Amino acid sequence: MGDAGAELRVLHTVAFGVSRFSKQVSHSPSFQRCTFVSWIKENIHKSECCFFETAVRISTRFPTRADVCKCGYSKTDHVDEAIKPEDFTGEPWDRLRHIREVPTDAFGDISFGGLGQKTGKYARVSTETSPEVLYQLLTKQWKLSPPNLLISVTGGAKNFYLKARLKNMFHRGLIKVAQTTGAWIITGGTHTGVMKHVGQAVRDYALSSTINSQIVAIGVATWGMIHNRDTLVHSHGCFPAHYLMDVKGQGRFSCLDNNHSHFLLVDDGTQGHYGVEIKLRSCLEKYISEKKSGVTIPVVCVVLDGGTGTLNTIYNAMLNGTPCVILEGSGRIADVIAQVFGLPLSRVTISIIHQLIKRFFGQEYDTFTHLTIIEWTKKIQDIIRMPHLLTVFRVSEDSYRDVDVAILQALLKASKTNESLGIDCWKRQLELAIAWNRVDIAETEIFTEESQWKSTDLHWALFSALVGNKPQFVSLLLENGASLRDFLEDEETLCELYRQLPGCFFLRRLAKRVQSNCHGVMIRPRAHAGEISMTHVSDEVHRLLGIFTQPLYPHSTTINNFSIQLNQGFGMDFSRDLFLWAVIQNNKELAEIAWEQCRDCISAALAASKILKKMAKEGSDPDEAVEMRELANHYETHAIGIIHLLYDCADVNIGILAG
Repeated sequence: MGDAGAELRVLHTVAFGVSRFSKQVSHSPSFQRCTFVSWIKENIHKSECCFFETAVRISTRFPTRADVCKCGYSKTDHVDEAIKPEDFTGEPWDRLRHIREVPTDAFGDISFGGLGQKTGKYARVSTETSPEVLYQLLTKQWKLSPPNLLISVTGGAKNFYLKARLKNMFHRGLIKVAQTTGAWIITGGTHTGVMKHVGQAVRDYALSSTINSQIVAIGVATWGMIHNRDTLVHSHGCFPAHYLMDVKGQGRFSCLDNNHSHFLLVDDGTQGHYGVEIKLRSCLEKYISEKKSGVTIPVVCVVLDGGTGTLNTIYNAMLNGTPCVILEGSGRIADVIAQVFGLPLSRVTISIIHQLIKRFFGQEYDTFTHLTIIEWTKKIQDIIRMPHLLTVFRVSEDSYRDVDVAILQALLKASKTNESLGIDCWKRQLELAIAWNRVDIAETEIFTEESQWKSTDLHWALFSALVGNKPQFVSLLLENGASLRDFLEDEETLCELYRQLPGCFFLRRLAKRVQSNCHGVMIRPRAHAGEISMTHVSDEVHRLLGIFTQPLYPHSTTINNFSIQLNQGFGMDFSRDLFLWAVIQNNKELAEIAWEQCRDCISAALAASKILKKMAKEGSDPDEAVEMRELANHYETHAIGIIHLLYDCADVNIGILAG
C-alpha cells in the first residue's frame, strides 16, 4: 500500500510538472508568436504576378520602361519562373490567369519610431481573402474586442483644408463616439487626406487622455501604393518592422499613417493603382455588421471632402442601408450634397449640380465632361431620395454639438425607418442612446408621449445603465415604466449585478474571508465574485453593521454560484437590495436613486452610514476612505433631516388635535 501510494505521488508530481511546463510554454511569447505565424501562413495570402510581359503604359503615374511588367512591377520584382515562363509562352498577359496567390510575406508588428515609439499590427492580404478570415485575424489573432459600432470614414484621399472649428468638432466627436461605444474606425490608412485627419484625432486623444485605453483605427490600404513597403517584408514576419514615414520622398506613393493601430494591406498583384482595397473593405464592413452575435452591429459612414470615388461609396453605402453623415464645409462632393440636401427633388437638376461642381471643385471642374455631370446628378438624386439615411452636419446649426451627436442621430433616424428591425427598432435606438449616455436624445426621440413601455421591456436597459454607471438613465427608465420590484424579482439579476463589481473594495475583502473559511466549509483559493453567494454578502453586511441586525439573506449550501432566497421574515425590499449594491461600491448617485425608492429610508440611511464608516476604517486606500466617510456623513445627515421633519409634522398634528 505504501509503495502504491508513493508511486501515485510520483505520478502525480510528474503529471503536475508536465502540466505546469505545458502551461508555461503555451503562454510564452515565443510559443504564441510561432502559433500566430503558423496561422498566418495557413490562412493569409498575397497576390503575385507569375508572367512577365513588358507594359506599353501602366498608368499616368508610371513612365513606360522596358523592364516594367503589365502588373506594374519591375522585372527584378518577379520570381524566376515569371521571367522565363514555360506554361504561358506566347500568351498575352491576363490578370485572371497570371496573378496567383501564395502565402503572405508581410505581417507582424510595425514600429513608426520617433517620439512615443508608436506601434501597430499589419498584414498583407490578398483581395480574395474572405471577410471571415480577416475578422478572425482582427479578433482572435490581434485580440481586438468585437466592436459595438463601425465608423467607416471616407472622403478626399489628397490633403485638404478644414477650418479650425470644423476640424476640432470632427476630431472631438469622432473620438467621443469611439471611446464611449467601443467602436472600430475604418479608413484608407495612409498619411493623406481624410485618413490623416482621423490619425490626428487619435493622436490628440492619446496625448490628452489619462485613460489607458486604445482607440481602434484600422487602415485598409492598397499594398501596391504604399511607400517603403519593402521594410515590411519578411517570410517569417517582422516583430517589429521599422517603418520610415518619408512623406517628402514618397512621390506617387503614400506613407502609412503612424496614428492608426492596425493595417490590412490589400494586394491584387499589381502596383500603381489606387482603389484596390475598396471591394474587400466593403465586404469586411458588411460581414461585421451582419455577424450574428445577438445584436446587429450598426455601421455609419462619415464623409469629408471627396470626389468620384467618394460619391460612389456614399451611393453604395446607402443602397445597402448604411446611414451617412456628411460634413458640410469639408469641401467638394460633401459640400455639393450638403447644398442640395433638403431641397425638393425637382430642384436637384443637372444645371444646379453643374453650378455646384464649378463652385466647390475649383480647377478640377475643367476635367468634368457633360456626361459625368449627368451621371453625378442621377446618383445625387437617388441619394436625396433616401433622406432617412442622410444626415448633414452643419457647423452653423450645430454650434454647441460635436459630430458624435450627428452620428447618433443618423443611426436613430435610420433605425426608425428600417422595417426589417420590426419590434427591435426601439431597442436599437435605446441601445445607442445608452451607449452614448445621451439622456437628452432618449427623452426627445425615444420616450415620447406616444410610446408605451412595459417594465419587462426595459429590464435589459436598466441593467446596462446600472452596470455602466449611468444614473441619469436609471432615473429616466424608472420614470418611464421600469419597476425595481419586477427587475429584481428574478434572483439571478441581483447576483449578476454583484458579479459586475470585481474591483469593489467590499467584494475584495469578502473574497479574502471566503478563501479561508465560510461557515466551516472550505473553498478553493483565489475566490472571486462568481464564487461568492448572496449568503456571503449577507454575512459581510452583518459583520459591518453589528450583531443586532438580522441577516438579509438566509444561509445557502451553494457556494460556487450566487444562489439567493430572500429572508421572508425580514421582508422583501428590492429597493433596499439595490441601495446596498450601490452603497458598497461607494456610488453616490446610484445610491441616491435607490434610497429614494426605499420603504424605510431612515433605517437605510443609518445602515449605509455605518457600513461606509466601517469600510473606510478597514480600507487601505486613503482617497477611497475619504470618499466613503463623506458619503457616510451624507446619509447620516439625510436620516437626521427626516427625523426632524417627522417631529415637526408630529408637533403640527398634536397642535391640530389640541385645538
